[in-house]
Amino acid sequence: MITLTPDQKLAGLLVPAFAIRTETDLGIGDTAGLRLMIDWAAAHHLKVLQLLPVNETGNDNSPYNAISSMALEPTTLELHPTLVPELSPCDYQEITESVDLASLRQGPVNYPLVRLLKRRLLEAAFTGFEAGHTDERRDARAVFEQQHHEWLDDYAL
Repeated sequence: MITLTPDQKLAGLLVPAFAIRTETDLGIGDTAGLRLMIDWAAAHHLKVLQLLPVNETGNDNSPYNAISSMALEPTTLELHPTLVPELSPCDYQEITESVDLASLRQGPVNYPLVRLLKRRLLEAAFTGFEAGHTDERRDARAVFEQQHHEWLDDYAL
């Protein structure tokens, strides 16, 4: 951890998470790209990596029009069966093959299509969670909901 002081010179980057694109993203920069960017910045001796807000946005996709001060923008989540155990490889394949990923990975973010794709993946993962969650995972969810009820109750409505 670096303590920032006015007499210390530092170099860094300011980048929106949605712009950190990778060869395997699903049409938008995601947490996988962010991890790569952190590694790249460290390798180039950059000490600060600042992001635009990463909270969930409304339909205008502006990081400054967040609909929650707590919830992460779901389109920036890396959703893959190796990272989301409740998302089966079969569901992932079925959902992603319905989209031309090569085209989606080129040019500006196609927000409506990316939102639909990521939402379908999240819904499949939740269905998998509901169908096969263990007591440990169910208990972890209950603890999370209890610890975050102050914002989650209104957000989930």
